[in-house]
Amino acid sequence: MTTIAAPPRRARSAPARGQSRGQNRAPARAKAAPRAAAHPLAIGRVGVLLAVVTVFALVTAVVFHVVLAQHQMELDRLNVQIANEQRVYEQRRLTSSLLASPQRVIQEAERLGLVVPPEPAQYLWVPNAPMPKADDGSTAETITDWSKTKPSLGPQQP
Repeated sequence: MTTIAAPPRRARSAPARGQSRGQNRAPARAKAAPRAAAHPLAIGRVGVLLAVVTVFALVTAVVFHVVLAQHQMELDRLNVQIANEQRVYEQRRLTSSLLASPQRVIQEAERLGLVVPPEPAQYLWVPNAPMPKADDGSTAETITDWSKTKPSLGPQQP
């Protein structure tokens, strides 16, 4: 079995010359009294500091909630305004679609005295004028003839 030795005890300091044990303790008690008087003052200062910090934290929380509530009210107001503007937009869109309907355009043209032509549009024949080529689905030839069309562009074009 192993035993563990306790640490050695400190020896008490010897009283100074000419003082007995009783005389050595009396000044220590005198010093303890001012410390005891300063201790409640330190506790009071800490208490005041804690109270100030608590009040500051509460006021900060109240200010934060007030600002948050004001911003929420602003968001609610903006949401109502957005809903109103969307309603106006939809009404104007409906009005526009009604005004652009083919039946309404025909009625307005008739009111103005315009008439529907009896036949589809026809090309006018102009003597000595070239006739338009029939559309065969091919692309335009402008790119291949670019040098004749735009000679100032230079060789950088395809």
